[in-house]
Amino acid sequence: MFERISRFLSIIVPKKVLDEGIKPALIYSGTREDPKKWVGLRIFTAILMGIIGFLIPTSLIPLINFLFGTQIIFEGILAPIITLTLSIGFFLITLALFYLHVSYVIDGRKKMVESILPDFLYLVGNNLKSGMSPFYAFRSAVRPEFGPLSEEIKIATQKSLGVESFSDALKDIGERIDSKVLNDTTKFFAQALRSGGHLAQLIETTASDIKQTNRLKKELITSTRMYTLFILFVVVIASPMLLAVSVQFLNILGSISTQTSSFGGGADTSAGGMQFAAAAISITPEFMTTVSYGIIILNSFLASVFIGLLGGGKLRDGLKYAPIMAIAGIILLIIFSAGVGGLLGGFTG
Repeated sequence: MFERISRFLSIIVPKKVLDEGIKPALIYSGTREDPKKWVGLRIFTAILMGIIGFLIPTSLIPLINFLFGTQIIFEGILAPIITLTLSIGFFLITLALFYLHVSYVIDGRKKMVESILPDFLYLVGNNLKSGMSPFYAFRSAVRPEFGPLSEEIKIATQKSLGVESFSDALKDIGERIDSKVLNDTTKFFAQALRSGGHLAQLIETTASDIKQTNRLKKELITSTRMYTLFILFVVVIASPMLLAVSVQFLNILGSISTQTSSFGGGADTSAGGMQFAAAAISITPEFMTTVSYGIIILNSFLASVFIGLLGGGKLRDGLKYAPIMAIAGIILLIIFSAGVGGLLGGFTG
């Protein structure tokens, strides 16, 4: 049932996008699932989430009003606009989450392979020095802890047992893992197999170069860690603290305005102060609290993007930290608001 629905919904995706975008991404992520079935199931899930977003104004909002005694009502043209926006938003966010998940899996496989590739090549070099043939040197170097690389080497050695040569089978490894380092290494070794030469020395030299490159990448990430910590401090701690002070400042102004008006606001000497207070409390603490939540969420998104650029040079690398930063910032905003309210309670009493 679901398979038929998935294949039917996959018609929405253009064939070029399916063949040149989704299919290679699934291969890089190690998924053996049919691309049409995979993308159709994700579209079906996104449609369900869109329906949930469409039903929120007519189902969830009345429930919130009943449980918390609020009176959230969308009237006129605002109701269909919010309903349509939530539906489209839930649909697009669901597709974006599926895209990010595949991207993170691909990057995870890439980073893992590049980190253990030097150790694997050292083992191959030692096996070659002991007198093994290149085929058995690679096959004997496979270890369970090498993860995706071990799986791909097993596939390559199984192919070479048939009609395909071992050098051609090695080239195919780079087509299933999105790593330029692995792709260049396999092509280099395949060329060395055909031309001959000191394979053991070539492999050990390549392993040393890759290890040195990985060390330089780690040093670069370490050098930018201070900037990352500073961004986290500003977004998660400093920003909620300042926003909490702003909310409590509006509470104090509102209290002062109420007390002043209760003692008689008709005096000429207090006219300027009353005008200032009226202008200040036109922004209510409730409105400022809502704006603070939005500011924290927006800052978390922008900061996560910047952290991704600092860490790996890709925007999406930092997006996974955005929800955690936003939740932590909102929680600290509530805590700081309560703490500042307690400290300044004498001014509002």
